[in-house]
Amino acid sequence: MGKHSRRKPSYLPKVAAGAAPLALLFAGPATSLAAPTDPAIPLPLDHKREGTLDRGVGATSEGDNTVLSGFLNSTGQNVYSKDLGGPKVVADVRRSASETVETRDGVTVRGDKVGALAASKTTEALTQGQRNTVRLDPYGAAVAGNETELERSGTRLTEAALDPRTGTPILVTEDGRGIGASEGTYHAIRPLPGVGVINETDQHAGGELGRALRLDGDFSGDLGGALEAGRSSGHALDLGDFAAVGTTSAQHGDGRFRGVLPSDVDSGTGFGQEHVLGGTAGPATGLAATEQDASLAQHGPALTGSGANKISGDLGVGHVASAHGTTTTSPRGVLPTGDPAQAGQLTQSGTLDLTVLGQPAHTGVIAGALPLELKQF
Repeated sequence: MGKHSRRKPSYLPKVAAGAAPLALLFAGPATSLAAPTDPAIPLPLDHKREGTLDRGVGATSEGDNTVLSGFLNSTGQNVYSKDLGGPKVVADVRRSASETVETRDGVTVRGDKVGALAASKTTEALTQGQRNTVRLDPYGAAVAGNETELERSGTRLTEAALDPRTGTPILVTEDGRGIGASEGTYHAIRPLPGVGVINETDQHAGGELGRALRLDGDFSGDLGGALEAGRSSGHALDLGDFAAVGTTSAQHGDGRFRGVLPSDVDSGTGFGQEHVLGGTAGPATGLAATEQDASLAQHGPALTGSGANKISGDLGVGHVASAHGTTTTSPRGVLPTGDPAQAGQLTQSGTLDLTVLGQPAHTGVIAGALPLELKQF
């Protein structure tokens, strides 16, 4: 990237976690895009294969419990390349698989408790990625790639015990399952060193389900679960020393529920999104960002909602002057309620920071309604 991006590398920045990491591509030179990649090339091909296999087992003691653990990691890489006398085509295919297992067993004999416990935890993950590269030295390169990841986890616990002082039996069982998947793609074209167009996308989804039962003279239990999904994307145009502009966006949503025996249920849902647009042109830099989120939760008959809308911006001209401003609107409330102050409340806040020739100035204000509150800070 050009000298201006190095002077202020945050022109694309402050994106939410999970957004496409365009800043990494911007920060790298053109040669960093020349990593291996594309199997559809006329034979004969140069082929290179590598792989690893790691495994291990261990045992430890933790108090009354014996813990056994093991892991297995496998990776593989195939690189196909073809030099066409000017252009060079490379395909890099990578795969990996991993699994970890932990079991815990123990017997407890104490004055207040006699019993046995058995627990286990497992995690499995699969990843596959491919990067295709076409290089035309000493000019530029084109890159396309994708990566897919799947993950699964599980936990289980069973404990049976007796309190010898009262003769009360205790039985606890817990079980949990989780699954997740993600997929990302990226494309980059750099016709000249330091000049290029970059696009990235990412999608992910996951969920978990868990239950627990307990008997200790009384009976209780709960069942809960959650689902979550999101996406992000980034697009950038790099003109080297002249200018650069980029934009990122991300959205996510989730839903959750939990039931507790004998009779208590709560659930909720949430949504959020972020958008960022930034760039540099000569000594000038600019950034505009918006962020919205909302959540709704129910516990018994009560319904609670909250949200926020935030807009921020930065503008700077070298070391001469800079400005940063934010404004945030936050509504929240509870229904039904007999207190009007809880039924709904709206808060509006804003700040403005200016720096001119090294001299800073700051102002900020917060306004609230129901009840009304206004204060300066």
